Amino acid sequence: LQGVDIVHVMIPFPAGVKVAQMARKRGIPVTAGFHCQAENFTAHLFNAMHSKIINRLVYKHFYRNLYRHVNAIHYPTQFIRDIFEKTIKRKTNGYVISNGVNEQYIKKEIARIPPYDEKFNILFIGRLSKEKSHHLLIKAVAKSKYRDQIRLIFAGQGPRKRQIIEKISKLRLEPAIIQFFPREELIDTINQCDLYVHPSTAEIEAIACLEAIKCGLVPVISDSEKSATNAFALSDKNLFKHHCAQDLADRIDYWIEHPAEKEKASRDYLDYASNFAQDVCLKQMRDMLQTYTREENYTPKKIYYYKDELNDDFANHGITAKKIPANYRYIRRCPFYNTVQFLLYNLVARPVAKVTNKAIYKQKIVNHLTVDKKEIKGAFIYANHTLDIGDVYTPSLLFKQKNNIIAGPEAFSIFGIKTIVAMLGALPLPSTLKGARRFLEAIKHKIEKGETITIYPEAHIWPYYTKIRNFKDASFGYPVTMNCPTICVTNTFVPHKQRYKLITHVDGPFYPDLNLDRKASRTKLRDQIYETMLNRSMEVEQYEKNRYIKLD
Repeated sequence: LQGVDIVHVMIPFPAGVKVAQMARKRGIPVTAGFHCQAENFTAHLFNAMHSKIINRLVYKHFYRNLYRHVNAIHYPTQFIRDIFEKTIKRKTNGYVISNGVNEQYIKKEIARIPPYDEKFNILFIGRLSKEKSHHLLIKAVAKSKYRDQIRLIFAGQGPRKRQIIEKISKLRLEPAIIQFFPREELIDTINQCDLYVHPSTAEIEAIACLEAIKCGLVPVISDSEKSATNAFALSDKNLFKHHCAQDLADRIDYWIEHPAEKEKASRDYLDYASNFAQDVCLKQMRDMLQTYTREENYTPKKIYYYKDELNDDFANHGITAKKIPANYRYIRRCPFYNTVQFLLYNLVARPVAKVTNKAIYKQKIVNHLTVDKKEIKGAFIYANHTLDIGDVYTPSLLFKQKNNIIAGPEAFSIFGIKTIVAMLGALPLPSTLKGARRFLEAIKHKIEKGETITIYPEAHIWPYYTKIRNFKDASFGYPVTMNCPTICVTNTFVPHKQRYKLITHVDGPFYPDLNLDRKASRTKLRDQIYETMLNRSMEVEQYEKNRYIKLD
């Protein structure tokens, strides 16, 4: 890898994963292409192409081993990006760029030679493998009114060749032409065919289909939900119902019976294919690669790319949030529940939090309060959001009274621990108007009891971020409405023995300005907290564990 500017991994298999690891250790930027669907994998190893569970596990394996570690991902289609991000339940730094069609693929006026001059030639281009569903095309030709006038051409090679030959023989169809063609021969072959059929169950893009289109062939494409190729259909006559050989046979018969319409469709497709010119796609790929060869990308540190400081989330929990019921009980009056809660919080959670933060983060809490800690009763704590576990534990260590944390519904969407999360002080944001009233009552109740309530105004976790993100003033309406103190907590990462230690600064209290109207008072309070966090974060040069780079 000496002298390499950037590494681009094509598929998430062991060789590519190993090279990516080596590059990252050397601080070389790594990008990766997404050219392997889970079905391409499971169709051969597990014979489980249609298993949603196994396919989901394969995608998650791809993500854990490779894609979460790269600077950017190249997706050939939006289709496969959507599937992958939906499966792993998080957004990726992706670029949707077609693989493009080589300029040599053009429509030619070429004289047909035997055996192409004898029959209506239907072409398929691609690997002869299970997920390509060749059997569906063969069955459709057998059901066609013109079966004796049709010849199939399979331009490719693969493990299903013998089964294809046996199936054609069993159905007594015209023997097919099955072979791999070099590019120039393939272009001539396409120009001697009459129709292109793409029956694949799973397909990321199918450049082969675009190659046929660019040479003037009209396609008939499976509408499989696992295939991106059906996006190339310009009309319903170019689509057939997947797993329905009769529907495909009807489409084939239609195009045989309507040659004039087929000729018009061919011209339309020639115009359409210009969108996939390879030189345009290569320029987009070059621009992507050049973006990540900039100096700031040369680092062994983990890099996070962001566009929106307010809304981008790097927590990577992968939890699907459930709605909080309108009748959720924020205030518990059951003596048994409250006793268990007291014991769990004070005898288990607090000691564990103190030991864990000290062991993992070498945490030191620095008190800058202008009053004695004992005087702080019923206050709101505002903190920057940079740690997963640490941000949960730290507020409970600041004051003697119990702390509560306003949390998103994700914290209450993990099966089996919802009650424990509530006992430890989490208050879920409501999902309904009725729930909002109960939520506000609970906030007021806890402040009146003298407890503290922690809010992370940055909203989303940015692991080990050393700066302060801009945040809105909406959450500062709580202390303004209740006229109670606010505490500012700033976590900083100070270099310590080749790593870091967590220094937690506690400032305040700050009070709402009652001489201002509610909105102005809220804004002033927000600005005080923000400026305090900003000043604390800039007191020392912090340890940079992760690097954050804003995308243009």
